[in-house]
Amino acid sequence: MKKQLSKGMKIFLVLLIVAVLLGACFLSVALYAKHEFEKERSWLPPEFSPQSASVTELPDNAHDAYEYAMRLYDEALHSGEVEGSWHTDVDLGGDMALPFDETDSKIVNEIRSGAAGSVQSFYPSQSGVKMSDEKKEDLPVINLKESDIIEYVYEPENVFNRKGEYKSDTYEIVFKVDPAFESIDDILNNGVYDSVCEALKSAVTVKKADVKVVDAEVRFRIDRLTDRMLGADVSRGYEITADVSLTDAYSSLITDGSNDFSVVLPYRAAERVSFMWYGLHFLEDYMEQRPNDIVTLPIDIYVNGSAMQGTDFDVEYIISDPSTMEIDSDSVMTVNKTNDVSATEGVKVTASLSYNGKTYTDDIVVYITELEKTTTGVRFWKDGFTVETDKQTPLPVEIRVPVNEQSDLKTEEEYTLTVDVSDPDLLSIEVDGKELYAIAHNNSSSPVTVKVRLDCGGHTYFAELPVTIIEGKEATDNG
Repeated sequence: MKKQLSKGMKIFLVLLIVAVLLGACFLSVALYAKHEFEKERSWLPPEFSPQSASVTELPDNAHDAYEYAMRLYDEALHSGEVEGSWHTDVDLGGDMALPFDETDSKIVNEIRSGAAGSVQSFYPSQSGVKMSDEKKEDLPVINLKESDIIEYVYEPENVFNRKGEYKSDTYEIVFKVDPAFESIDDILNNGVYDSVCEALKSAVTVKKADVKVVDAEVRFRIDRLTDRMLGADVSRGYEITADVSLTDAYSSLITDGSNDFSVVLPYRAAERVSFMWYGLHFLEDYMEQRPNDIVTLPIDIYVNGSAMQGTDFDVEYIISDPSTMEIDSDSVMTVNKTNDVSATEGVKVTASLSYNGKTYTDDIVVYITELEKTTTGVRFWKDGFTVETDKQTPLPVEIRVPVNEQSDLKTEEEYTLTVDVSDPDLLSIEVDGKELYAIAHNNSSSPVTVKVRLDCGGHTYFAELPVTIIEGKEATDNG
């Protein structure tokens, strides 16, 4: 005869079984979470991009900046690989004092502010001009002398690469210029003044005009990766004082019975020159793709005055491992399979453009992997690094923070970045967003360790890098 369990024992066994089942569930969840947290993920690229450094560092003084900018501008003016475009923007904003009643003055000012487009049409304008074919006297020359420069606006923080970590791929060299760097007589005799007077003759006769240049600025735009001039802006602010006389048709605007009066007119003109260089370049240094992906390569091809226009050019793609992908004539890439070597072994794609008797090339590395991409974390993608004393050097760090997809702005999740240095007397670190810059104060016989801690989404991530410090101008390859 089987012994009957008491009611209390039955309840205890039921609870025990439930606890065991729940424990097993929690254990499996914990094991799965551990597996997810520890499984291999994709950190790419594994090394510094060759395009992350500029050809020429931004000059830190007015003399070198002037020589550098004017040299590149002259090269663009006379290159057979450039098409130029130029025009002048006019701003007639700002009220001028008028001897009219308040209502009439408001009407005249509104009419004047809307006339900028008409005045702008009086200035020279060209588009898609091949510079080597243009006559010398028609080139948009900038008559800037070094002695005209009042101030050089040195902003090295505006120098960035093409990656998402940076803001721009251009230098902007800005000179504040002596307002008198251009002759007033040249301004009054450049044809624009006569054209404006002609346009106004039905309403106003301009008897005399004096021009005062209030401020002037010259701004050069330079591609930091190719050392090419992309364009220049010459901006001037004027104050024009004019003695005018209204024609009979408009004399009723004057309330005091006199048709003659003086006006002070604020006026700004910005001459803009842009250069388009023939050739091609990839907009990114590398791509991460999965097998069976179909994607258009991020490439710009410039011929015949604009991107991808014309029929007298040919683009070919050379793939280091042709079995992994195919690329058609429209630059569409179809990925066939993962790299045979490893997920971190990229496939090099070289684009070659044949145009106008010349060949242009650029490279991109495609990483093909089935690994899940790391969305959060921090790492140094070099085992060691060398910096020079008394020089700010960017460190090879990659910091990934997930984006809040729930937000319309898709902002990054909040994170905290903490940096420690084993010997702060030898090396200090400046943090600029997700960029780290090392400044070495003294050379050292042993490496200094930089440790980075990233706190984000309830997790903490660590990375460290041994940094070797040497005397300035003696740094070796950091590869």
